[in-house]
Amino acid sequence: MSAAAKELLGALAMMAVHGTVLAAIALVLTRGRRIPPAWQAAVWLVVIVKFALPWAPALPFSLADVLAILRGGAASGPLPITTSSAAAPVAASLWMGWSLLGALWAAGFAFVLLRANRAERAALAIARRASPAPEGRAILAELDAPRRVQLVVGDAVTGPYVIGVLRPLIVVPPALLEQPTLRAALLHELAHVRRFDALGRLVQLIARATFWWYPVVGLASRRLEAAREAACDARALEVGRIERPAYARLLLEMAQLRSTPSGVALAAPYALDHRISSVLGPPRKSRLGLVHLVALVAWAFVALGGARSAEARGVETCVYNIELAEQLRQAHPEADADNDGVLSHDEACELQAELRKDTSTIDEPTAAFLAEPLCCNCAVNGEGPTAPTSDATCTAE
Repeated sequence: MSAAAKELLGALAMMAVHGTVLAAIALVLTRGRRIPPAWQAAVWLVVIVKFALPWAPALPFSLADVLAILRGGAASGPLPITTSSAAAPVAASLWMGWSLLGALWAAGFAFVLLRANRAERAALAIARRASPAPEGRAILAELDAPRRVQLVVGDAVTGPYVIGVLRPLIVVPPALLEQPTLRAALLHELAHVRRFDALGRLVQLIARATFWWYPVVGLASRRLEAAREAACDARALEVGRIERPAYARLLLEMAQLRSTPSGVALAAPYALDHRISSVLGPPRKSRLGLVHLVALVAWAFVALGGARSAEARGVETCVYNIELAEQLRQAHPEADADNDGVLSHDEACELQAELRKDTSTIDEPTAAFLAEPLCCNCAVNGEGPTAPTSDATCTAE
């Protein structure tokens, strides 16, 4: 249990490092008021996907590969492994700590998922009980909405929003049906449908649940939400027949209503001042041009690609070093066969092989140590280990 928790938390730490580097790059890529909001949303969505994706196909020149090479080039520190009885309570405490941290992470992960699922189910049940809007099908057809989308009338205190993935429901307050700004509000919600933002929110949920303890994920999620709403605002202004000041007033009016915790909505209060400033500013394209599409593919390639495996590079990282050899000699003085006071590479490998023969009486920390690539375990023509190189790596033959 403790070994699995340590491995899981180590993987989360590496995902956090990669995601943080991407978030820092995304802050630079999305700077500037004239950058299309759809591009900003796409860049931040890639960052969120990185936090939610534990594994990706190995690709050359990816950020993960660069970080893996840099990490592999760093000197490995000595492993705190000992089999002395005095260190046993300390080792047991460390492994108990890993188990407790793993349990804490699992509790937070489950809590975030369960709370989001409860809110989603409640909002979806309310939307399904809502009354169909008068001539709703005709209104949506005029806006060239997909036939799977339905328009319903919710309560008077909740702002317009869209919920659902396969059969989206656009829920509007009754008062909005009588306003000339209804078309712009519906175009905003339909932009969410066409952009598949419901799936993006699902990825956000996975990332937030996985890294409920990490504020960088919250930052990336807020940036994505703000850019997503701005992209839908730009779409509504580009297609709808509405003046910009009137649309800005619509945003203010809808933001005063209650916003559902589930679904995407015109009434979402994310970065309202920035959204209104953008609405009243120069027009911005709602769709990505060819240059932005090419740049987005390149960004996704670099950001989401996994590191090439050690076997693919022909290099395996070792943990064997002089400090570790001395620790092993002190714990197992009998392994120093020539009694020269130094545990050579061959003697260390022979000790590891001997300990691996019978692990039934070995404590958990020592068992974890035996799984480490102590001497790279490289073989020359399949006959014995090779000596470790100066940079703590050896080449598989």
